[in-house]
Amino acid sequence: MVQVNEQLAALSKSQLEATLRFTEIASESLEKLADLQFRTAKTAFADGLKTARQLGTVKDPSELAAVGGAVSQPAWEKAQAYAKSAYEVAAAAQAEISSLLEQQLSDVSKSVLGVLDGAIKNAPAGSESAVAAVKSLVQSASAAYESMLKATKQMVAMAETNAVTAAAHVAVPRKKAA
Repeated sequence: MVQVNEQLAALSKSQLEATLRFTEIASESLEKLADLQFRTAKTAFADGLKTARQLGTVKDPSELAAVGGAVSQPAWEKAQAYAKSAYEVAAAAQAEISSLLEQQLSDVSKSVLGVLDGAIKNAPAGSESAVAAVKSLVQSASAAYESMLKATKQMVAMAETNAVTAAAHVAVPRKKAA
């Protein structure tokens, strides 16, 4: 029984460490996104000031069209760069979290199966079938979770491919010939 308690304590400790790592991944990702937001806002403000200064020097309508065309192309490219950067931060966080969850699933399954093996040794006569049923249930749940994780990875890969394809086919605004 003491060995089972030690195994459960080790499992609890590993779960706490995983939770702390998950929190660390989330906070690092939020910090990266906040930094990206701040840099983007700072750049947008500077670009807005530059555009306002350019608009202040406009004297006729033809100059207004030229200023508008000169402003729209860089803005579009910056918006695409921002979206790509935000996606990269989110994708990196998702990959780290998936890896952590996979490792945790493996560790928990091994620990639970170890505890059950220990319980079989200390169980009263006749309880082997009940422990075997619980062990089978744990293995089935692990297999189902692994299948779900594999399907999720496939969906993420497909969504990423679709996003890249869509970005390649988005029409970029062109300057009109004067």
